[in-house]
Amino acid sequence: MSKPRHWGRESARVKIDPSIIPYASSRRQREVVEAVIMHGCDSRAAADDLGIDVRGVQKHVSNIRAEAAARGYKENTTDIPDGFRLKGRSTLLDADGNMKVEWIKTEADKQRQLDIMKDVTESLAESIKPWPRVKSPKNANKDLCSVYTITDYHIGAYSTNRETGESWDLQIAEDTLHRGINAMMGGCPDSEQAVFVQMGDFLHFDGLQAVTPMSKHSLDASGRYSELVEIAVKTCVKSVEMLLHKHKNVHVVMCEGNHDMAGSVWLQAIMKMAFAKNPRVTIDDSGMPYYQFKWGNVFLGWHHGHLTRIKNLSGKFFSEPGFRKNMASCKHIYISTGHLHTREVIESSGAVIERHPTLAARDAYGARGFEHSHRGALAITYDKERGEIARVTATP
Repeated sequence: MSKPRHWGRESARVKIDPSIIPYASSRRQREVVEAVIMHGCDSRAAADDLGIDVRGVQKHVSNIRAEAAARGYKENTTDIPDGFRLKGRSTLLDADGNMKVEWIKTEADKQRQLDIMKDVTESLAESIKPWPRVKSPKNANKDLCSVYTITDYHIGAYSTNRETGESWDLQIAEDTLHRGINAMMGGCPDSEQAVFVQMGDFLHFDGLQAVTPMSKHSLDASGRYSELVEIAVKTCVKSVEMLLHKHKNVHVVMCEGNHDMAGSVWLQAIMKMAFAKNPRVTIDDSGMPYYQFKWGNVFLGWHHGHLTRIKNLSGKFFSEPGFRKNMASCKHIYISTGHLHTREVIESSGAVIERHPTLAARDAYGARGFEHSHRGALAITYDKERGEIARVTATP
């Protein structure tokens, strides 16, 4: 008798109810859960059978449980699904004090759900093939760095000219971004270094439902989430490729926004894999929603703006030990933010802080509740010693 591949190793049992299978969101997820059940809920044996790591099996089980629980399903087990946490218990006792029925109340554990999304993203990103290299430009000014900033782009938002004065959908968003990057490139000098900054809210919503992640407000949407993901990845990769034709090196920053907290995580992971074999591209993989880049005597910082107001940003950055040393050593400090879709520039504690505009059209919510703001995207060039020396504004 041939012995199983998991012979002699401790099994990794997981409680799982077969009735959860219909909640699988992909063929692979269903395959994994069925394998676990077939092997008597032994995830290690299932992993051996599927030819994958046991951690991958456990991730799939956790994700299907979180999805099922979010859709109101209660599994026939006392385990709380991963991605949720205990909120309370209610127990019905009989006359003798024995428990007859117990209700377990749970609520979403937002941080754990973000961690799950990050794990899944990293697993998916492993299958992405590195993007082909392009020829490095010969003439580049080694003292200059040009920063291309896209903020509050809201891929997946929907508006019509009749209702808001401006139309916006998936196709318009894709075309506008490529035109905007091209226009900024045309006005920037041939800097040795470029920084492509996606400063948050690149996607309009952050999951299968077109709602804001935290408050669950309904949004006017264009397309399904799978379409948003496809266009977001395609436009970001294409933007970096365009910049590589003009600049010797490109640094990529994918900022967290309040509309795409999970989206920023998987975009960062996918960009790392797409350019993993290109030494001319570096990716900021910071876990914090605050980001930095040092260019000679110039400190550059970014934050979407949903956690710290513009007037407090210089203090927030300087309070962080990871930023303080670089800020103290630089003559010029520039911090950029977005979030409000309007322009504003202030100076605070020796730093120039600027809120950037957006290329995106406003939706019905913005048209009804806020004043009209001018659309655009900025590409700013910095000299290592003199600080900002030029800027280009792309308008739709």
